[in-house]
Amino acid sequence: MIRDLVKSDDSILHRKILPCGCGCDRHFIAKTLIENMLHYEGVGLSANQIGMDTRAFAMIRDIEYNDVIVCFNPCIIKKYNKCVEFEEGCLSFPDQFVNVSRPDKIDVTYEDEDGKEHKIKLEGFPSRVFQHELDHLNGINFLER
Repeated sequence: MIRDLVKSDDSILHRKILPCGCGCDRHFIAKTLIENMLHYEGVGLSANQIGMDTRAFAMIRDIEYNDVIVCFNPCIIKKYNKCVEFEEGCLSFPDQFVNVSRPDKIDVTYEDEDGKEHKIKLEGFPSRVFQHELDHLNGINFLER
């Protein structure tokens, strides 16, 4: 089901989203996030960007192979020292672009739609997307970076 993107001034984008527990329908949320991310031609989409009060986001991990993951209760457990500045945009802030400095490599954990925990290392563009989407879930937008 395609949902409207919430406007940049909506309060759901400016507050921390609480962890997702066992009671939420993770398969429905994952399907909805992926459908909407692809519909809006994004490389990532957090649940609060489409009005869902759920600590989850979808992201393309590898564009070449169209590898999409959905991350529930994501967390960065290690940031490496090398930071890279890169121009970012956002579906919730159309036509706004800002150079943002972020760690180029991070170690992260997240749960998938089946509740299984994953621990992975992300580098380059996937690292940036993960951090951008996690910021959304923490009530931070890229313009504040």
